[in-house]
Amino acid sequence: MSTHPPPRPRREDLAETTGHPMRITIDASTLAHPQRTGIGRCLESILPRLAELAAAKGDTITLLAGKPLVSATALGLVAKGLLGARTVNVPSLYAWQQAGMAWQIKEAGADAHYAPDGLLPLGFTGKSVGVVNDVLYKRQPQTLAWHIRLVFALRQRASLARLTIPLCLSAFTRRELLRLYGAMAARTRPTDLCAVDHGRFRPLVPEDAPALAAFRAKNKLPGDYLLCVGNLMPHKNLGVALRALARLYRQNTGDAPKLVVIGHGDAAAVRALRPAGAPADSVVCPGYLPDAEVALAYRGAAAFVFPSRYEGFGLPILEAMARGVPVAYADAASLPEAAGIAGLPFAADDDAALADILARLLADAALRDRQIALGLARAAAFSWETCADTVYAALHEASGLPPLRLPKVTVVTPSFNQAAFLPQTLESVAGQKGVAVEHLVLDGGSTDATPDILRAWDGRLAYWRSAPDGGQTAALAEGFALATGEVMGWLNSDDCLFADDVLAAVAEAFARHPEAVMVTGDTLLTDPAGKPVMIDMVLAPSHRQMRYVMAVPQQSTFFRREAYEAAGGMDGRFTYCMDYDLFERISRQGKIVRIPRVVATFRLHPSAKTATWHDVFKRDLHACQHRHGAGPWHELLIKLVTMETRLGSIAAQLGARIKGRKLPTQVNARLEPMRASARKKHGLSG
Repeated sequence: MSTHPPPRPRREDLAETTGHPMRITIDASTLAHPQRTGIGRCLESILPRLAELAAAKGDTITLLAGKPLVSATALGLVAKGLLGARTVNVPSLYAWQQAGMAWQIKEAGADAHYAPDGLLPLGFTGKSVGVVNDVLYKRQPQTLAWHIRLVFALRQRASLARLTIPLCLSAFTRRELLRLYGAMAARTRPTDLCAVDHGRFRPLVPEDAPALAAFRAKNKLPGDYLLCVGNLMPHKNLGVALRALARLYRQNTGDAPKLVVIGHGDAAAVRALRPAGAPADSVVCPGYLPDAEVALAYRGAAAFVFPSRYEGFGLPILEAMARGVPVAYADAASLPEAAGIAGLPFAADDDAALADILARLLADAALRDRQIALGLARAAAFSWETCADTVYAALHEASGLPPLRLPKVTVVTPSFNQAAFLPQTLESVAGQKGVAVEHLVLDGGSTDATPDILRAWDGRLAYWRSAPDGGQTAALAEGFALATGEVMGWLNSDDCLFADDVLAAVAEAFARHPEAVMVTGDTLLTDPAGKPVMIDMVLAPSHRQMRYVMAVPQQSTFFRREAYEAAGGMDGRFTYCMDYDLFERISRQGKIVRIPRVVATFRLHPSAKTATWHDVFKRDLHACQHRHGAGPWHELLIKLVTMETRLGSIAAQLGARIKGRKLPTQVNARLEPMRASARKKHGLSG
């Protein structure tokens, strides 16, 4: 194994750090290939900036690969001591990526791992950021070798579920992931991770003339030519470009530009796509070219054609625009996102439309100049430095290391005729320290002193209103629609937060666990005067548990705003179990994290909404528990999972006592006899 130790931070750089240097590993398998794919080019392009950021912050970056690195950029950074590298030389890079890379990551002591292809190795359990580029293996399986399809079929779903922060290149890709993998893909963040090197990808200048003339002579290009860049795989849809070329030859009686197709693949198969009407030498396939020659090919082209049916982004579009070449692209997949308003789209199978676009670009100088100007402006909006900054920020967020950026927390309080308890609720939220909090109160037109209390609090609340509404669920939906916090939850008007730092603890848990969609804690049940009666403690539940039981206490559970929106928000059909319904839908998206402390109190009193059990509550509960099935086997599952959750609650309380944690009470609310006894004692029905 070839190992270059991670660079040692300089003393002057360490002075700028927080005292918590971050150790990053990167799957650099694509940089061990002599012919880089789009994933490899993106990684290679952000490495210099990543190395610069690491040096400034006192962090370390180690490149991992199952074969020796061949990327000149990566090797140069390693030679300068700006990056470390751990490489081996094994027959199968894919086998090593899945079987051996976890060991490399562990040996490097990574705080965060970066997977440019979105695939995590088997056995990896740490923090990670990954880029899910596309689902090509599913949408265009004929494009990939069987072993690559197998790797993605076996690992993409599992990796997506385990990535701390999953990124993708476009909104299109996120939609694809949602279609294929469902709610678990909702955490994926569409992010600009493609750009161009504006120093290398630039328009033609007079100094390029000798090199361009040599390139033309080498490839027998006497005049204008059209250009395609990318691997020669079936989904690149090169046939439509060749059919459009044949139309140009027929329209111009044999006098039309040649088409240059650059990329690795079967050149003979591309030439075989040439239809009748185009000369045999009308298509030039020089193969995979060095960067310098590709740059020349772009600068000398009359137009760039990108007919691909399927892309995660479409990087060559930006590269062509940055070089001052007008672009025609297939109106498919993510390509409209890449091109913006700067390209000319055509239907992916419409060679007549493409031929018309190319004919206009060749004949209309004004159109050509306009498209070039639009393209240059579009490409200028993207930079690799910005992409690297985005990746680095995501890695730091995923690591959970200080300094943490605590998210703002929104608390929504639905209220109706609870004036006796409302002031305590308001005070408990207003007294929170260490985190930004906004409190919204939606009162349903109370007839007691509630409106007077809210008027007295005017200016201390982010928002309040008192007017008849559609009930608690409708009020919550209204409040969450107004919320501006990244994290949200609700506290009923007869409940309270337990201490003045609980929301800071909730926010810190979200900051330390970017993969979490929900954070929950313990709840203290009290009598009407606030005296402790029982404690509701649960271990962090699985999604399976959330399907069959209300496994978390509502008062002590908070969720990400984006997860709430992805779940579809509140369901107005539920009157009692709107929390169970919402939390189950949110839990499908990712992890639930438990903090081992009491977050809120739940007051037992006869006028509490939950004191009215019976028909409506049972109807709501039945609807939630049976949304995924029915019948004897399903009923058995409900009973088994209910028992499992209660045992987990007992285990949580025993664990707290063993660890010496001081609890307000030792009676566990998940034991039904205890709960029934408390209901009877405080005059609650049911």
